[in-house]
Amino acid sequence: MGKDWPSILRRFHEELGYKVSAGKPSLGFQVFKIDLAAWKLRLTSRTPVIWVQTKDLDGVSSQHIMESLGDVLRERNLTRQIVLVLIDGNAFPLFRHKTNLNYNLVLIGSEEQKSILQSRRPTGELLDLVSAQVPISYLSPYETRAPVTGSRFFGREHEISRIQANPDTNHAILGIRRIGKTSLLRETERILLEQEESAHVVYLECSDLLSTDDYIREVVRKLNPRELPRLELQKYVFFFPNFLERMSKQFKSKIIFLLDEIDNLVIMQRGDWELFRMLRASSNKGACQYIIAGFREAMREQYMLDSPFYNFTQEIRLNEFTRQQARSLIVTPMENLRVRFKGEDEVISRIYEETAGHPNLIQYYCLILLRHLDQTGEREISPESLIDVYSDEGFTSHLLTSFMQNTENREKALIYALMLSDEDAGRKGFGQEQIDEVLRSRNISLTQKGIDEVCNVLTLAGVIHRKGKEFFFTSPVFTKVLQQTYDLEYLFRKVKDEGYDRV
Repeated sequence: MGKDWPSILRRFHEELGYKVSAGKPSLGFQVFKIDLAAWKLRLTSRTPVIWVQTKDLDGVSSQHIMESLGDVLRERNLTRQIVLVLIDGNAFPLFRHKTNLNYNLVLIGSEEQKSILQSRRPTGELLDLVSAQVPISYLSPYETRAPVTGSRFFGREHEISRIQANPDTNHAILGIRRIGKTSLLRETERILLEQEESAHVVYLECSDLLSTDDYIREVVRKLNPRELPRLELQKYVFFFPNFLERMSKQFKSKIIFLLDEIDNLVIMQRGDWELFRMLRASSNKGACQYIIAGFREAMREQYMLDSPFYNFTQEIRLNEFTRQQARSLIVTPMENLRVRFKGEDEVISRIYEETAGHPNLIQYYCLILLRHLDQTGEREISPESLIDVYSDEGFTSHLLTSFMQNTENREKALIYALMLSDEDAGRKGFGQEQIDEVLRSRNISLTQKGIDEVCNVLTLAGVIHRKGKEFFFTSPVFTKVLQQTYDLEYLFRKVKDEGYDRV
């Protein structure tokens, strides 16, 4: 294996332990895949490599070579990926034609390959080349709008281990929006499929599955679509449990269901709970394992004695990152992007404190810094660099949107009331008695249970944190941005008019 591969791929595979595989040729070029996921960048376990051999270069202009490479990318649907191109010749003439193509090609000529092969740090040499040719803001693994897996998944290894170590237990992943629930589910799915050949995993996005019919139809479509025509003739209470048992026996394994965005389905089922009683029965019989993800409704049902959720799952609550997790998310990609830190500890502390450890906000913060470096051509981040983030409208909007989406009116009312009660409220602690007094002064009365619920949600959302008997605002930037952006008296009146006690 590999004797006809490029020398650099042979060395990386045979000596350095990188996983390399050969694919089908495209337009006469040999194509390979190399696993670069360990770099923790926007490079996957199947990073494409195109080999341009000496015979491919003979009598062909640099422009034509680049046009051919563009066609390979289009044919293989690689136009959105970072692609390494090994050229058995001088790569320099190709660079002036590269700008005409909107592709992230990394051109590695024969001299560069020789340098990598002779180096005592071949991985580092290759990383240097990649980070020099691809904008670092694109090469980075930071993602603020979509779930991530593999090389771009950070900081939830303990939660993954808990799920893997308890295959006979159902799990409920609970957390606010944008905290990483979907990424955790998708990474769990990837690992299960990669490590257990016999595993049968079904991922369902449940936000649009609002009835028993919708859910069962989608499950049957995933597991055995040939039985769909029979559904209308069946009584689900008898058909569905039997169907799941039959499928489990057919697959010779437990079916693992990953149910994302479960809250709306919980709301629609609340009352008779027909569907969830069937799910619980299938779990009790050993046919299925359920790993669900949700926020308010799923969290509430965990503790309701008459709910089918009670004692159905083990809770895995996703909170903000620890300082060590945040450091890994910030430093590891930056180092691999060849970005230096000046005053590293201060930079990390500032980012951690100003984002309250929220992984989505940390990534947004880092993206802004990298875009600035791309614009200036610099490769160093210092405490002074962080000033640019505060003036970024996208970051402040992202920060406030996260708060608005993760809180309801009574939580918003408490935050606005606290900030209006004292100009320095963002830096002071407050106990539950003070919370009650501040709300009563504005004609709002909450029960003790209500105050507990509000504080729990705001803590989960990373807006406040608890020290002993007192709560504190987690991020000084949040309170500052909120005060500068909005008229808090107006916002308070609006949430009170709309109904601060809605849940």
